[in-house]
Amino acid sequence: MNILVTNDDGVDNPGIWALARAVRELGDITVVAPADNQSGVGAGLSFRQSVIIREYESQIENVPCFAVDGTPGDSVAFGINRVLNNTVNAVVSGINPGNNTSRNVFISGTFGAAIISAALGVKACAFSIGPFDDVDNQLVGRIITATTSELLSPDTPRAGLYNINFPPLQYSGFLGAEGCAPAPSELKMKLEANNFGGFELFSGLRLNIDRLKLMPGTDVEVLSRNRVALSAFDGNTLVHDQDDPGLQRMIAAANRVIG
Repeated sequence: MNILVTNDDGVDNPGIWALARAVRELGDITVVAPADNQSGVGAGLSFRQSVIIREYESQIENVPCFAVDGTPGDSVAFGINRVLNNTVNAVVSGINPGNNTSRNVFISGTFGAAIISAALGVKACAFSIGPFDDVDNQLVGRIITATTSELLSPDTPRAGLYNINFPPLQYSGFLGAEGCAPAPSELKMKLEANNFGGFELFSGLRLNIDRLKLMPGTDVEVLSRNRVALSAFDGNTLVHDQDDPGLQRMIAAANRVIG
């Protein structure tokens, strides 16, 4: 099995190497990721631009690594089509420091890489954790291993697209894993002038919370109950698919690990 590992935070980010270690036992691993931080670029691609890809020092013995001067989507496209010559069985993206939930799934470069993978016909899963949590947490690693094993299953749709978020680690332990839908939200944008004569764009989520009650069965609500939140999407339409057979097996695998 050929597994391509990528992210949006750059090839040196600790999360990508924690992810590579978690899936290494499942097949032949190749890391192909942006040369620098590309957070928030979504599924963007560098059309009509010259994109450079070069070999990069790997942090894991016998795991090839390549840095791409482009987006996470570029990294996946080059990784699948050029580095591994269309022999990739699955793509895993992350581990992102910061949850990708609600509308963020369509802004996140972590999930954007998975979108491009699914669009190319290769099943993919994005993994995200709290911004201050330990990406090398052993339980998180075991859950990633178990769910990626199900991702690789021949019973998982060829262009399956999945998103997994971990709840905060400061509590005693996860209370289980659960399927969910992205929480409805509005996107707030803010433009601020900088000292260089230009502007900077800042964004944030404003959840549609009815009287401070989170909508049951949404990713944000599932995480609030200290449960791992798993979502599936149709890789061709990006429509949430709660009945995806791969999702059900991934939930079961995560729950077996959590106990």
